[in-house]
Amino acid sequence: MINTLKQFHLAVPLALLVVNLVLFSFLMEELIDASPPNYGGGYQLMTPVFGLLSFLYIQKTEGPKPSSVWILQALNWLFMIFPIAVILIFMLMFIDFQ
Repeated sequence: MINTLKQFHLAVPLALLVVNLVLFSFLMEELIDASPPNYGGGYQLMTPVFGLLSFLYIQKTEGPKPSSVWILQALNWLFMIFPIAVILIFMLMFIDFQ
């Protein structure tokens, strides 16, 4: 089986970045003020999935990549780690350590 890598297109990670920024803003709004209306409907917790997709797309494609692609990769790490950390922190808040 031949592993063929696709050509890198900057539009794919930028589109995923826009989706992640919107969902990330919904998550931040939820953390700041949890009163209704709650935007995003729980989809803000999909940011790690979209961040991972963008991260893997940048890593697995071939061809010339802009020199500033490291900024996208850093944002992808933020989008992958922050929502998981928020979930873990809220889970730890409800554990009764006696």
